[in-house]
Amino acid sequence: MHLQNQELRPSLSLPNHIQISPASRKLRIVQAIFTGSFAGSERVTVELCNALSEHHDVLLLVGDDLGPSGDSILNHVHVRVQVKKIPASLRTLRVVLETWKFRADIYHAHLGRAVRCARFILRPTKGVATWHMARPIATTGLDGVILISPWQKSLGLEGNGLPGFIVISNWVNRFEAPCPESLLSLRKQIDLHRDDFVLGFVGRPTKRKRLVEALKAFQKWNAPNAVFVVVGIKATEDDELKRFAADPRIRFLGHRTDVYDLYWIMDCLVLLADHEAFGLAAIEAMRAGRQLIVNNSHGLGDIAASNPDIIAIDASSLDQICQAYDTALLRRHVTPSYNMSFYDAAARVSDIENFYLKLLEPVSAALPA
Repeated sequence: MHLQNQELRPSLSLPNHIQISPASRKLRIVQAIFTGSFAGSERVTVELCNALSEHHDVLLLVGDDLGPSGDSILNHVHVRVQVKKIPASLRTLRVVLETWKFRADIYHAHLGRAVRCARFILRPTKGVATWHMARPIATTGLDGVILISPWQKSLGLEGNGLPGFIVISNWVNRFEAPCPESLLSLRKQIDLHRDDFVLGFVGRPTKRKRLVEALKAFQKWNAPNAVFVVVGIKATEDDELKRFAADPRIRFLGHRTDVYDLYWIMDCLVLLADHEAFGLAAIEAMRAGRQLIVNNSHGLGDIAASNPDIIAIDASSLDQICQAYDTALLRRHVTPSYNMSFYDAAARVSDIENFYLKLLEPVSAALPA
């Protein structure tokens, strides 16, 4: 199914668009992601499409399902980007045909389903994958792999041959605080009082995210005027979380499209995952100047290593989590200092663009003299 550009509108829920300088040549780029949700990986993918479409022809291939959240990547794509839905039936064949018809210079895959199609892409199109996950991917058919965290090098890769590798971190675009009236309205909507100390979680709450442990520690901590806001799921959607539904201090907001605004009602974001490929929610909270508690694990620990104001702990201990809550409360009125230079959106998108151009260089030009 082909979606005409005029049917799509720039999203109002994403921050201001990323501006990049014109490249040395105009490329034809296919971006592919086949998921049924809209979270960190999807957000990065659509922001990449929107930014690249300022100077290149971009085709976005997406799945044909919305997923449980009801949101879709299609709600966030810019009118400049061509979009085609690819049904699950005969997906690989359809991807190959659409990429060939588009005369793509680059096929850029995001997440497993799109990566598996790369081995069948016809030459001379170059195959690229961004490794959004914390587990190995097959590299067969790829010419280049983009790692989003240096620690991913330690996992090793499966497949034949050794494609080009580069580390290009995820990014966070600039976004402003809501106006005071909007912020007050948001706090009222969530039933937050002026003196409430608000801890928060943002993301897909899989078991490795340790949301259950964060909430258990919160109940054990039992500080007055403390509230824990969970963005990304409702308590009724998960058997383990149902036990917390009756606690009036814990607010499950479900999937929200105003995540950037919600950071501003939080005093501290709590991210205790056993590992993250990167940790996009962490740098979004940093951009908003929020306090941050993280598990000292792959991905999150790497971000904390260059930002000493982040509270990094061993999340296997409820006592340590409670102590971290104490520390965040004591720092409530202290503005943390973060190094955001690694996560500049325009710079990272330009890095990806330059990686494409390098892969497209003739072999003789790419080799040293």
